[in-house]
Amino acid sequence: MKNFSFRQKLLGAFLAIGIIPLLICTLLMLNIFRISLNRNAEDTAQSQISAMTADLTSFLADCETVMNQLRIQPEVILALDGGAGGDTQSVYSALYNTTSSLLQEANFSIYDKTGQRVFSTASQPQFAALPVRWGLLSAAENSGGVVYRGASALSKSSACMQAACTIRNGGVPVGYVVLDMTQAHVELLFDGKYSATSSLLVLDAFWDQIYASADIPSETLASRLRGQLLGNQPLSDERGAYDYYVVQEPHSQFYLILQQPKPLAEWMTRLLHLVAGLSILLCLGLCVVVSMRFSRQLFEPIRALNSAMRQVEEGNLNIQIDNHRTDEMGQLSGRFNRMTQRLRQNLADSLRQQRELNAAQVRMMQAQLNPHFLYNTLDTVKWMGKIHQAPEIATISADLADILRSSISADEFVPLRQELNLVERYVEIQSIRFSGAFVLKNNVDDALLDALVPKLMLQPLVENAILHGFEGCGSGEISIDGWSCGETLTITVRDNGRGISEEALRRFQSGELPDAQSHLGLYNVDAILRLHYGTDFGLRFVSAAQGTCVRIMLPLDGKGEESSC
Repeated sequence: MKNFSFRQKLLGAFLAIGIIPLLICTLLMLNIFRISLNRNAEDTAQSQISAMTADLTSFLADCETVMNQLRIQPEVILALDGGAGGDTQSVYSALYNTTSSLLQEANFSIYDKTGQRVFSTASQPQFAALPVRWGLLSAAENSGGVVYRGASALSKSSACMQAACTIRNGGVPVGYVVLDMTQAHVELLFDGKYSATSSLLVLDAFWDQIYASADIPSETLASRLRGQLLGNQPLSDERGAYDYYVVQEPHSQFYLILQQPKPLAEWMTRLLHLVAGLSILLCLGLCVVVSMRFSRQLFEPIRALNSAMRQVEEGNLNIQIDNHRTDEMGQLSGRFNRMTQRLRQNLADSLRQQRELNAAQVRMMQAQLNPHFLYNTLDTVKWMGKIHQAPEIATISADLADILRSSISADEFVPLRQELNLVERYVEIQSIRFSGAFVLKNNVDDALLDALVPKLMLQPLVENAILHGFEGCGSGEISIDGWSCGETLTITVRDNGRGISEEALRRFQSGELPDAQSHLGLYNVDAILRLHYGTDFGLRFVSAAQGTCVRIMLPLDGKGEESSC
């Protein structure tokens, strides 16, 4: 995987911050603008077509009222039933009086039972005819009410929309009342009801065209819309430049279709996308220029700092960065210069301390010559005691040599087994000095003999018991007990002597520094345990019926914290 530099990452971050929000906002604004325009156009179209449908319904209701009045006029029935010899003047008078309120909106005609038009409010040929066995008149006779149809091409009429109802005399059909609406009538009815950019198409219940605005390709649009409707497809034109809204009028079952141009034309959409693209490219260029300039200002001091740190890694602590800036990068360079100064000082101090340590080690090695000389001398005394048959001298010399060897060893921790053996050596020496004055009992579990403990931990406690506890006593007993509880090793050194004084116990528990006559060994052992294992460990005095009992608690593995039991 390719590793990008800091400058490349910074440039990429600037571009992402500058372009991604702009791109998202641009797309959102375009979509919001498009959705808002579409919604407003749809609301306007729905309002217009709903108003036109309501007007058509109201107009047809008025027409039905007029037609129902005409077919029950006695003059009309008498004229139709009596033949052509009826009172023509009275029929025309009834016809015009009844239809006077709608004469501008439609033509009304009366046909006899043979389908011949005998009376009309329109200036049409006197004897225009309609078929009675099929079509409009046949449907009116079978319905008993008012029926609506688009004008048939075979009717040779200028009307585009027709309605008819049957005139009956005693239940016998004697004629028909027919409503004719021409293109002019329909235009007058819907004039001003829809916008100038929209167009209207009226279809009958069978989706045959009845009326179309002048700017609609009438011969193709109706058939295409009918095919899309039957195919359950969205209504659209060939170029997809228009939206269509359809409402069916309940009385006539006619369909009103409003054709409206899309709010955003294709050229307008392309223009908006072009403007958005140019804006994004402009912002991209600005982001590149600004980010490169800013990254250069930020990268130059970082590159100098990186180069200086590389030289520090190679061991050159004399490197310094030229710093003329006061911002955060200048502060960082100043801290780097101070850091290298301190490193140089620390290195000089370390070299000085190392020289001092080497000198101290030399002195320590020289000082170890005297203990080795004493050890060799004691070994000579031991063999002289054996030669001269003085076993006490040989035993004391051998034991003292072992104690001396252990004291000068470099090991800080020894097995508990070795520590107990050292105590036995010391007790053996003191037994020769104080013959029969005390005995030592070792009650430590064998499983704990390999546990690591600080060197010379038990010998000072046994020494205090012998020198201070048994002073003035005839005989004594020292008992060393050891056990484990969880991860904690517990060792007690108990004697049956006179016990530690209250003053000495108070001074020890209060942490006061001991004097030359105090129990110096107790303080040393307690200090060693606390230094190695922390303040939770150390010496504890346990109440005893006679003598003194000192408890040592330390981790079983030589390190860690005390475990609860």
